[in-house]
Amino acid sequence: MGPDKLQGYDSIPFKTRNEHKGMLIFALKDSHSFKLKKQNMHRIILLFALALLASLPLSSQEFSAGFRAGLNFSTINGPLETDDSGNDLEDYTIKTGFHVGAIANLKFNDIFGLRGELLYSQKGTQYSFVGPSYWVFYTANDMPVYATGNRNTTLTVTNSYIDIPVTAVGRLGRLELSGGLNLGILISSRGTGQLSFSGQSAGGSTVDPFTIALEFNYFDDTFQRTDATDVETRRIDGKDVLIPKTLGAYYQTTEEESDKLFNTLELGLIGGLAFYLNQGLYLSFRANYGLSDLTKTNQDISKLSLDASRNFIFREDDDRNLTLQASVGFSF
Repeated sequence: MGPDKLQGYDSIPFKTRNEHKGMLIFALKDSHSFKLKKQNMHRIILLFALALLASLPLSSQEFSAGFRAGLNFSTINGPLETDDSGNDLEDYTIKTGFHVGAIANLKFNDIFGLRGELLYSQKGTQYSFVGPSYWVFYTANDMPVYATGNRNTTLTVTNSYIDIPVTAVGRLGRLELSGGLNLGILISSRGTGQLSFSGQSAGGSTVDPFTIALEFNYFDDTFQRTDATDVETRRIDGKDVLIPKTLGAYYQTTEEESDKLFNTLELGLIGGLAFYLNQGLYLSFRANYGLSDLTKTNQDISKLSLDASRNFIFREDDDRNLTLQASVGFSF
């Protein structure tokens, strides 16, 4: 810190400085984790952007509204689980969804302006896991029976967000460029698909192939195995184990891991271009890339193996949304 800044700080009354120090100490004590700090940062950025918009002078010539609707082509970008030879066991591919909502434009001159939007936006991915894995069977009294073998999982994940993009807009003739920040608020999270497994139990019993339907509601599904009611009974290692015909999102979790998989808030970058067909109607193409981790470590469980004590291995992957949007819009 330079002398001029120190001098400015000394000019602040002693009581005020103590108040500022007290506020700083309180804020530091209140920061329990790095993720909480990131969420607070996201809120501060959003509030700053909204305050900036509110502080600008408006007139009937400067302000306009409109709407936008179109398709989303989304996936999740992050590390993939690999086998001992380095081969990918997981894959994330494009899932199609849609977006729709309102826009508000603030025009400073014929070239430059700001735009705020309020959108409903479907994101997600097509997920698959194919390769060596494990399965934990449970008896009626919740005793585990372990098996290793091969797993094949396909899952369509649909995450629905309220997106609030705030972008700077530059227009040259019919062409418009935009870029800025996007805050996403997750309001619904579901997955559908199926899982199949076959292999051998720890006691040497053959595990014949079985298939389970996956019906995940990441917001509302219960933890542990309380949601498994329709089951098949098999005899493995001298025990009657239960194989559910349909699984919820958190079938294989413990009580201590009572957290949902996806984070509620997402901060990202957004940018693209638009071509105006006339004064108000335009076609738009843009990309939205997440800056924050989508998933929580205590629910991001390895599907490859358990640890030496047969406990779950939690993956500290940094998973992020990647969404391409094709839109038709109109500004009044």
